[in-house]
Amino acid sequence: MKKTALAVLFGAMSAGGVGAAGAETFPSAPITIVVPMAAGGPTDTAARAIQQAMGGALGQAVVIENKAGAAGLIAMNFVRRSVPDGYKLGVASATTHAIAPNIYTEAPYDSVKDFTFIGGLITAPGVLLVEKSVAPNCAMTAFLERLRASPDKYSYGSAGVGSLSHLNGARFLQATGTSMLHVPYRGLSNAMNDLYAGQVQAVFDNVSTAMTHIKSGKVCALAVQAPKRLESLLDVPTYAELGLPELNKPTWYGLVGPSGIPKDRVEALNRALNKALASPEVIALYERQGVVASPGSAEDFAKKVESERKMWADTIAKMNFEKFSLKAK
Repeated sequence: MKKTALAVLFGAMSAGGVGAAGAETFPSAPITIVVPMAAGGPTDTAARAIQQAMGGALGQAVVIENKAGAAGLIAMNFVRRSVPDGYKLGVASATTHAIAPNIYTEAPYDSVKDFTFIGGLITAPGVLLVEKSVAPNCAMTAFLERLRASPDKYSYGSAGVGSLSHLNGARFLQATGTSMLHVPYRGLSNAMNDLYAGQVQAVFDNVSTAMTHIKSGKVCALAVQAPKRLESLLDVPTYAELGLPELNKPTWYGLVGPSGIPKDRVEALNRALNKALASPEVIALYERQGVVASPGSAEDFAKKVESERKMWADTIAKMNFEKFSLKAK
């Protein structure tokens, strides 16, 4: 009799505990955002910009955790293997979710199936920088005339084989039907040094890191990847204005979590993210960095990632790019 009573009491307590957990308000603990780059870089800064505002909207602290290495694959695999409860998120990018899976043999995840998409964070417009001597009056038409008149005479520098700057150059050559020699460097700063020295004639950079070079007047900015002209570069046309709309796609960053996060938690995280992105302080900070807040639904962000993965897969296929190992890079 005592045993039965204890069993009933224990069962009631267990049921009550489950019920309480199930009804628990989300979130009830800090949210961690894993950044796949070192602290202090543009990706890290973009995540930290929303840290306070998103935490305020959620009623919990937002913690930034940096896990750099392997082109972001280490961080994204860590997020993928996390418990799908909404407490562990990561900053995904075109590199981690559209490019890396197409070029590295070590890609340990499916960039669509293995993640829950929370929402867009920012877009980062790219810009084509060229040596002034190859683009009189800083005109795209003059630059293309030289490329077509002397195939493979000119070269462009990048941050390395398979980097965004390399592949943006490849897309440009495919779209314009021109050719240039690709010269990989260990980082874009080295490529920019050689652009100044005339060793390469072009670099495909992000506006956020290129602004200092543009304002120096030592190089020409021929086109930006943006829906419309940027307030900070009103004299630089978009690719679409120059008849190259397919190149008018800025790179992007957004928040993801492991596959299987409950829908109600995704919605709560998306609301908080969009509220943070609408904050005047966040908008102003992003403008100073040369990037643009990218609010929207989780569904729209998921579609964007899938579309961009296909776009980069097509670009890479046209390059006859053979996947390679990061260990050999």
